[in-house]
Amino acid sequence: MKSLLIFTFSIISFLSFSQKYEYELFLMQHGEKVKIKNNQVTIEKAAFQLVYKFKEPISWGLIAGSNTNMQDAFSKGSDDMEKLLLKAESGGADGYFNEDESIRAWNGKIQTSILYEDDQHHRFASIYREGNWIFGVRTISFLSTENDALMIEEWPDSTLIIGTVNTKYSSNVDFKPKTKILKLNLKDIPNSSLFDVKGKKFIEEGEARFQEGCEGCGNLGSFEFKKNGKEVEYLRPGSDIISFSPYKQKNKQVIIEEEKISFTVSSDGTQLVDNETGTKYNLIK
Repeated sequence: MKSLLIFTFSIISFLSFSQKYEYELFLMQHGEKVKIKNNQVTIEKAAFQLVYKFKEPISWGLIAGSNTNMQDAFSKGSDDMEKLLLKAESGGADGYFNEDESIRAWNGKIQTSILYEDDQHHRFASIYREGNWIFGVRTISFLSTENDALMIEEWPDSTLIIGTVNTKYSSNVDFKPKTKILKLNLKDIPNSSLFDVKGKKFIEEGEARFQEGCEGCGNLGSFEFKKNGKEVEYLRPGSDIISFSPYKQKNKQVIIEEEKISFTVSSDGTQLVDNETGTKYNLIK
């Protein structure tokens, strides 16, 4: 009888421990939960949120990418993805609170470390609770690659594979890792009209003007409007300094408020005209 009680207690303890460190993963975009089917989702190629659901302080490793290794691991299942995760190197220190809104997309070479210690020490954009469950919301607007940091909208592929696994949080705790896999099918967001400047680059008409004693000066101006429809990277005429600012567009008017620059877009969307100077910038196709 005593042996039976010990065995029963051991089973209950094991199940309780397993549930304690259980977690779930889902995805949101534009404030709505996206349906996951067969570990796949279809979303716009734009910022989204990964939401971790858990009960206790816990940490995870996460890898992302779209190369052959990532695609093969996804096709073969969570066990193969777990092997990639365990091989991935640490990417160094990650700051609290998801301030950079980024994950590493190094195709399994480098992982992103995510953790929850308490409500003041975690790597999520926000935390909320429902009953015994804790929800950690990780906003992803950028993908850090081997060569660059890209907006989601600039990701060169139509898919993004994500693998994540819970890792040992406390040294005196032992548990079996659980790997989640997710394939994001990314849809490009079309421009709303011909004169929508999103994702387009315009360069000043004319030729560059050499200025003696200033090697970088005399450049033609250029404005590259990012695919997220919010930011522009630009070079003012005659300048050698690249700037980056938010912009707004209403119908055919484009405004960069920080620099007090405004343009009128031609009806066919192929030209910008500076409203103050009359300088023309032509679309680069």
